[in-house]
Amino acid sequence: MDIKRIIWLPLIMLIGAAHAMDNLRGPVFDDAQAALKRANDADAAVLSPDTYAKAAQNYQRAESLFADGGNLERITRLLAEAQGQFDAAAGNSARVRNALQAAYQARLDAKSAGAADSAGKVWTEASDSFYEAARRVEAERKRGVERYAEKAEKGYREAELAAIEVTLFQRIEKQIQAARELDADDEAPVSYKNAVDLLNEAKAELARDRYDTDRPRDLARRALHNAMHATYVASLWERVDDNKISFEQVLLDWEAEIVSTADTLDLAVHFDEGPTAANQAIRNAVNTLKQELATVRTQHADAQSHIALLDGEVARLQEELGGQSQARERLNQELARRERQKEQITRIEGLFQPHEALVLRSKERLILRMVGLNFAVGKWQLEAQHDLLLSKVLQALSMFPEVPVIVEGHTDSFGADASNLALSNQRAQEVLGYLLKNGGVSPGNLTAVGYGETAPIANNETEDGRRRNRRIDLVIYPNW
Repeated sequence: MDIKRIIWLPLIMLIGAAHAMDNLRGPVFDDAQAALKRANDADAAVLSPDTYAKAAQNYQRAESLFADGGNLERITRLLAEAQGQFDAAAGNSARVRNALQAAYQARLDAKSAGAADSAGKVWTEASDSFYEAARRVEAERKRGVERYAEKAEKGYREAELAAIEVTLFQRIEKQIQAARELDADDEAPVSYKNAVDLLNEAKAELARDRYDTDRPRDLARRALHNAMHATYVASLWERVDDNKISFEQVLLDWEAEIVSTADTLDLAVHFDEGPTAANQAIRNAVNTLKQELATVRTQHADAQSHIALLDGEVARLQEELGGQSQARERLNQELARRERQKEQITRIEGLFQPHEALVLRSKERLILRMVGLNFAVGKWQLEAQHDLLLSKVLQALSMFPEVPVIVEGHTDSFGADASNLALSNQRAQEVLGYLLKNGGVSPGNLTAVGYGETAPIANNETEDGRRRNRRIDLVIYPNW
């Protein structure tokens, strides 16, 4: 009886033809598909075209037969042939690639430059020559290989250059034309001249050595940036000239960008005599952070080494303790306690995004710094936007039932000391009230205290720093 009727008809009757074919396809096609992937990964369609084409033909026949419900034995035989041919094509690819190394690299470079799209005719002619060379190497026929390979390499290099000129040079020329239409040659003469000169130099470099494209590419990239900058400057000058924006406002906008960068570094910068002092302050801060990072990395490496030594010591002690079960048990309990601490801290950290809260360890305390709970200037009332963060805080506190928790309120430095102290107390009390109302936290475990402006965590001279100082810290005393 036909294998197809033996295997497929019961499936069709039970779950439908489409479902049956889907279930059967995997076991039938898996090996051939894996061989197809290996051949594609080796670029065998290019490097071993004849063998790959035969494999693809057999594979497609199997696909068609399978879709039509054809004989399974025939499908299996076609796929076995395709699998062997795909693997043979993949094996041929390394040999062909070595024999046509220069031409193949030229093909890759041209393809990367977009030559297949922008230099269609030259690309096609080069590919025809390459395929002919590959077929001859594939069939182990040496005659004519070198001639076709050289022709392919030359064609691909021409295609690459044509692509560079189309995709890059023409774009720069259009950008320079756009700048010229805005009178950039008068209003932004330095950038405009740089763009023109760099483009001309890039073209000259290509003409001098058409097989070295690295330097022309770099020159072209710089030319494009200068052309775009000339366009920007000319456009900006036109707005100033038409009184749509003042020269001072242009400076203020640029300075605001520098201030924004300085704020992230917790710096207050000014422009009394231009940008030099501000930029120097930013550079100093960045260098300090780099040094601190290097120190932290060194300390981390030292700590890891120390931990490794301690682990070895623990293992040695456990071995030496041997039958001293009580001492060994105490050691194991201490190790388990520390592991629980680590797990709890990790779980709490997982609740919060960095912009919401930071989890800090200080001796036997955990500090939940709620950097995302920022109060408006002079205000202490919680708002709806705080609900999500506070709900996460309640989840964190639920991990520490019946332990003391202090709600600390803080302000920035603006305002009188006494009023800031009172304000920080109000903020702490507001959060304490929320926790008691919504979390079932025992009143006996919660305390609220205000510290006013006495414990800043950021620079009060910047707006962003002051915002971060208007915060709440939850100090938890776990019973570890």
